Amino acid sequence: MGKYQCIECGAEVESLFHDYNTDVIKIHHCDACHSVADKYIEYEPVIIILDALLLQPQAYRHLLINTSFNSHWRLALILWICDAFTKLILERSEITGQQFTTNFEYINYAYLGMELYSNYIIAAVELFVLIGAVLVIYGTRDLFQNKTIKPFSTSLLMKAVICASFGRVLAIPALLWGDVYRHLYMILCQVFVFLSTMQALKAVDPGPHKTFFALLAVSLGFSVQLSASSCLYLWLK
Repeated sequence: MGKYQCIECGAEVESLFHDYNTDVIKIHHCDACHSVADKYIEYEPVIIILDALLLQPQAYRHLLINTSFNSHWRLALILWICDAFTKLILERSEITGQQFTTNFEYINYAYLGMELYSNYIIAAVELFVLIGAVLVIYGTRDLFQNKTIKPFSTSLLMKAVICASFGRVLAIPALLWGDVYRHLYMILCQVFVFLSTMQALKAVDPGPHKTFFALLAVSLGFSVQLSASSCLYLWLK
């Protein structure tokens, strides 16, 4: 079984390229679809990120399977902080009826008050609930599916959910510089995270009916996430 995947068809390949030790590499082709196994090994990271933002499945396969990116826990920490900060901005904007401003009095109050810490708790619970819902759906599927099908990787699914949630960071500049349309920005960011999570799960799913299970897992995750955050908000606020 191959360690890598063809980014076009998802078939396993033994290697992506051959290095001749002369600054020359030969890119391998997929035996199943005869396409280049992974064209992104020659691309700049910016191009790969742009394709991921455009929800290209090839970019997700490259990032999640064909690279040795293991800093997703650091990314989860960044997303946790950004999500809590986003919630704080929305709360303060609704209370004051004004756009968020970065004056020192506000910053001191935000960081010394309990609002920021309660938002940290809510953001952490939301992330864990989403990951948990995804693991439950795919774990249940693996209990009943054909044993000849390769089971999912728990760590890979968690990595997919965390990396796909990077779109939440896009909400911060929209909230800082937006005013009238900030709620629209939040809705668009949530839609993007929903779609990107689906694409990421489809990229790492080795089983059949990828779209159905990805849609089911993300829909359940977002529903439970909304319920959990609403309950926590009422309890903590």
